[in-house]
This record gives sequence, C-alpha cells and structure tokens, in this order.
Amino acid sequence: MSEKINIEDLKVETYADKSVKAYSELIANTGDVFGLGSAAAEAGASAAALALRAVRLSGSDSEKAAHAEKELETLRTYFLHMMDEENKAKKPLEKRIAAGETANEEIEAAYRTACCIIDEVFYMSIRTVENLNSVADEICPCAAHFASAAIHFAKCAMDTVRIQKAVYSGKMNEPVFARTTRREPEIAIENNAELFSGLIAKFEALI
Repeated sequence: MSEKINIEDLKVETYADKSVKAYSELIANTGDVFGLGSAAAEAGASAAALALRAVRLSGSDSEKAAHAEKELETLRTYFLHMMDEENKAKKPLEKRIAAGETANEEIEAAYRTACCIIDEVFYMSIRTVENLNSVADEICPCAAHFASAAIHFAKCAMDTVRIQKAVYSGKMNEPVFARTTRREPEIAIENNAELFSGLIAKFEALI
C-alpha cells in the first residue's frame, strides 16, 4: 500500500510573500525548494507582463486587443500561482529522494507529479505568444521592443522546463515515459519555432 502523503509536508513559502531580492537569493540557495521550475514560471510571468505592456502601449480599441489584454493579465497572475504550485508538486519527490529511494513505483509517480506543473508553465508560455500573435498587426513601433522581449522570455521559460524535464527523464526507470518526458518539450519547441522567430522578426523590424 502506498504511503499517505502528509499534508504538512506540502506546505511551502509562497512567492507572493517574497521580494525580487529574496526570490533571487532563494534560487541561488542550493538547499531551497525554488529551482528551475520556479525560474521557468517567473520567466513566463515576465513574458506575459511584457506582452501585456506591448498591447496596452499600442492603444488599440479592437475586440481582439481587448481579448488579448484580458488573457495576458490572466496568464501573468497564473504564472505566479504556478511558482507556488510547482514547489508543492516537487515535495513528494524530494521527500522520497531524501529517504534514499531511487527505483520504485512511488518515486516514479513522484517524478511524474513533479512534471505536471512545469508542463503547465511550458504550454501557457506558448499561449502567451499566441495571444501576442493574435494582435501582432496592431502592435505599434513604440511597443515593439516589449513585444519582442516577451517572446524571448517565453522561449526562456520553455527551454528551462525542457532542461528540467531532461533531468527528470534521466532518473526515471520506465523507458517509454522517460523518453516521452524528454521529447515532448523538444517537439513542441520545434513545432513553434517558425511562429516565434517570425514574430520576433516582425516586431524588431519596427524598432
């Protein structure tokens, strides 16, 4: 029978309680739960915030712009929430690793759980760029640098998730799931490369 998870073990400090200075110190601290997943979520939040600024600066009153603004604001706050959720998702894994477990069903399940939230960060980063793409023709030259930077931050978030999942995949014992864990983000990045590079070129041509 699987061991029950102690709810107390899932309690973590929340990002909302941290200053930028404290957050950067937590990332640098080798003994803290903040890691690549938290960094990816923060990059995603920056991507959404920059995209939102670009839309607002452009001042379009179209229905598409209004929808994109609403979506991007939702994504911005969602990424901050994901930072807290990612730390919670890692707790069962960290507990089992600390106990010296390396090859059983429980730790395999813990690795899969740890992947769940960073997958959300990954795909919501794509959603951020898709929202920006929906109003790409309405972005004015005064906002183009924010729009381009937003895509670079989204790419950073996605690559950070890709790296973390590669680490997890190397520790999994089930070969099919390990391979899927590594390849899924790689394929998604490849599939979105043309969209991302095209938008960057479009916005930077306005600068």
